[in-house]
Amino acid sequence: MADFWDKEELIGKLGKNSREEIQIKVVEKKDKKYIDIRTFWYDSNADDYRPSQKGVAIPFESLEELKKYIGSIE
Repeated sequence: MADFWDKEELIGKLGKNSREEIQIKVVEKKDKKYIDIRTFWYDSNADDYRPSQKGVAIPFESLEELKKYIGSIE
């Protein structure tokens, strides 16, 4: 998605299964920052992971609220 976002910084990856992973990134579009959590699928022809439509871009100003909700999960 590097051609969609103006800037992106990979924060981490979580394995989903043998063909997919979840990537967490801080991204920017038109000077607005987001936390992008998205499923990427493995493209064996390109030997690389490609973004899917399965994901969410959360406005960066909601980060503290997101951390609060994640922290409450047991």
